[in-house]
Amino acid sequence: MSVEETCNSMQQAPVTASQSSNVEEASSRCHFAAMNGHKQPHQLLMDNWQSAVTVAMVSVPLSISLGIASVAGDDAAAPTMGVATAFWGGLIAGLFGSSDHNIVGPAGALSGMLNSYTIQFNGSGVLPYLSLISAVWCFLFWLLNLQRYLLLMPKAVFEGFTMAVAVIIGFNQMNMAFGLRPSGPKHEHFYENVVESFKVLDKAQLAPTIFFFVTCGLLLALAKYLPKIALAKYVAKTEEQKRKGYSIPWTVIIPLSTLIFGYLSNTDNLGGIELPTLKDKYGTLTARVFEPPFSKPLSFYANGKVGGILTASFGVAFVAVLETLISAKIAEQKTDWAFDEGQEGLGITLCHAVCGAVGAMPPTGVFVRTALNFGLGATHKLSQLLNALVVLIISVAAMPVFSYLPQASVAALLVYASVRMMPIHYTMDLWRNDKGSCALLIVTALICVFMDPVYGLIVGMIVALLRDAAETAAADARLTMLGQVRKGIANAAGKPMDDEADLNEGGDVGFQRGVSAGSQRSLRTIDYDVETGLRGRPSPIALLMTMLQSLTGTSKQASNADAKIEGDLAGGVILYEPIGPVVYLAADRHCARLKGLLTQKTKPTSVVLSLELTPRVDVDGSTALDKGIKHLRDAGVPVKLVVPPQLKTGVLGRAGWLAGLEKEGQVFQHRRDAWKGFENSFDCERENSVDCEQHPAKTEV
Repeated sequence: MSVEETCNSMQQAPVTASQSSNVEEASSRCHFAAMNGHKQPHQLLMDNWQSAVTVAMVSVPLSISLGIASVAGDDAAAPTMGVATAFWGGLIAGLFGSSDHNIVGPAGALSGMLNSYTIQFNGSGVLPYLSLISAVWCFLFWLLNLQRYLLLMPKAVFEGFTMAVAVIIGFNQMNMAFGLRPSGPKHEHFYENVVESFKVLDKAQLAPTIFFFVTCGLLLALAKYLPKIALAKYVAKTEEQKRKGYSIPWTVIIPLSTLIFGYLSNTDNLGGIELPTLKDKYGTLTARVFEPPFSKPLSFYANGKVGGILTASFGVAFVAVLETLISAKIAEQKTDWAFDEGQEGLGITLCHAVCGAVGAMPPTGVFVRTALNFGLGATHKLSQLLNALVVLIISVAAMPVFSYLPQASVAALLVYASVRMMPIHYTMDLWRNDKGSCALLIVTALICVFMDPVYGLIVGMIVALLRDAAETAAADARLTMLGQVRKGIANAAGKPMDDEADLNEGGDVGFQRGVSAGSQRSLRTIDYDVETGLRGRPSPIALLMTMLQSLTGTSKQASNADAKIEGDLAGGVILYEPIGPVVYLAADRHCARLKGLLTQKTKPTSVVLSLELTPRVDVDGSTALDKGIKHLRDAGVPVKLVVPPQLKTGVLGRAGWLAGLEKEGQVFQHRRDAWKGFENSFDCERENSVDCEQHPAKTEV
C-alpha cells in the first residue's frame, strides 16, 4: 500500500466509525421496552401476534353478546356497538395506556348498568353520549389523582358488586335462552323485567331451551375439565409455557360451531326445528366502525332528566376507572410487570372520549380477556393494538356471518361468563373466617341488584370506611409499667424473678425492658378499657349475638384471670405509647386513657408519653393530648413527652402547649432520653428482697 492510500484510509476510518455509531443510535431508537427486554418492532410482532389473534377471536362473539346485554329491547345497533367498542377501546388503550397486558373493551361490569340506562333514556343512542360525558369525569379523576382513592375499596365490596353484575347478566338472558316474549312493558329496574319473564315462563320454546342448556353445559364442563392442552417441545417457547400448556379458547370454538345450527334453522334445513338467531331479532348484522351519535341531540334522550344523565355518566366513569385499574393490577401481580396508574387512567379517559365520538358504548378493562392475553405470553401492549385490528378485520369481513348465531348460544355464552364471575369461593371463605365482611358483600350485592350498581358500590364503600373508622377509634396503644412489681406475683412464683426476659424487641440501646417471668402479662385494648370503664355499651344486636353464642357454647371469652389492672399500674412510672395516628377518630380515647390512670388506688409517680409509634397528629389529636397531659399534671403527676422530629413539622410543631413543655425541659426526641431520669430510682440490689426488685411489667392496650 502506498503512503497516499494509507493516508486516505486513515482519513476515511473516522467517517466509517461515525456512520456505524449513527446506525447503532438509530437502531436503538427503534427499541421498545417489553416484559422480556428491549425489542425491535419486528421482534415485538413475533412475540405478540398469537396472543392478539386468539384474544380477538374470543372478543368478537363475546363483544356481540355484551353489546346485546348492554341494550334493552330489540335495537339492531346492540351487537355491532359491542364490537365497535372492542375495536376502538383496544386501539386507543394500546396507543395511550400503560399496562402491557390490560385489554379494554365492552365488559359485563358495565352491561347491567347500561341496560337500565337505555330503558331510562330512550334507547341505545344515549350510550355514546354517556361515554363522552363519562370521559369528562374520568379526566377529572386523572387530573385530581383520585384514582388512588378508588382503590381504597375493600375486596368484599368489589366482589359484592361483581356478584350483582353476574346475577343481572345471567337472569337478563332468560328471554333469549328460553325463547320468551314477555308482553309487559320494559321497566327501569332489572328485577322487574325478570318478573315479567317469569310470568311467561310456561310458554318457553323447547328447541332453544334444550340448545341453551346443552351449549352452556358444554362451556362450563370443558372450561373446568379440559381448559388446556400440553404443548410439544418444538411448540413451547419457554419451559413455563411447556409446563402450563395452551389454553383452549372454548368461548370461541363452541359459539362458532353453533353458527352451523343457526344457519340450518334459518334456511329451514334443520328438520323443522326452529332455533331463533340474531338475524331473526336484529336483521343481518353489518360492521359499525364510525357512526357519530349527533343525529339526535342529547336532550332527546335526557327527556328533561339532565341530572339523571350526569349521575349515570359518573357511575359509568367510576366503574370504568375502577375496573380498568383492578384489571391492570391483576396482570401486574401475575406477571410481575408494573404499569403506571396515572397513564392507565388517562388511557381509559381517551377511550371513553373516542368511543363516544364514533358512536360506540363506554369501554373498560376486562378481566377474562386480560388474563387470556398475559396467559398466552403477551409481552407488550402491541398485543392489544393487534387485537383491535383483528377485531376490525373480522367485523368488516365476517359480521354478516354472525347473524346466524343462535340466540340461545349467545345466552349460554353470557350465562357462562356470569357463572365464572360469581365469587363463590371468596364468599365461602368470608363466611368461614370473616362474617362481617361476608355481610358487607351480600348487602352490597343486594343494593346493586334491587337499586343501582353505583349505589351499591358507594354504600358498600361508606359502610366499609365507617367500620374501619370505628376500629381506628379504638385507639391502639401500648401501656408499660416501669418500676414496681406486685408482691403477690413474686411470692406466688416461689423463686426469684428472672430478669433475663426482654421486651425490648426493637433493640433500643439504653432502654432495656427486662421483665420477670411472673410479672410479664399482656392485655388487649378491650380488657384495659373494660377495667377502667372506657368501653362503650355494646349494641342490642351485639348483646343478642353474645347471648346466642353463650347458649350454643360457641362464645369465645378471653381468660380474665390476669386481667386485673388495678395494682399493676399503680405507684410506678407509666410509659404510654399510642400506636398509629392520633387523629380525630382516636383522640378522645387516648385522652380518656391518660385521665383513667388517675382512677387507680395509687396514682402513678410519673408518666412518659411517647409518640414514636405515631405517624401523624391532627388538630383534634393535639388538643386531646394537651387535655390529657393537663389532667395528669393538675393531679400532681409529672409528665415527660417524647416527640420525634418528623412530628414537629406538622400540627404539634405549632402547638403552644408543646412549646411550654419544651421550655420546662419535659420534651425529648427519644424515650431513652426521657428514661434516664428514672434509672437511679429503679436500681435496687437483688439480694435485699424480692419485694424490692424493680422490673417493668408490660400491658398492651
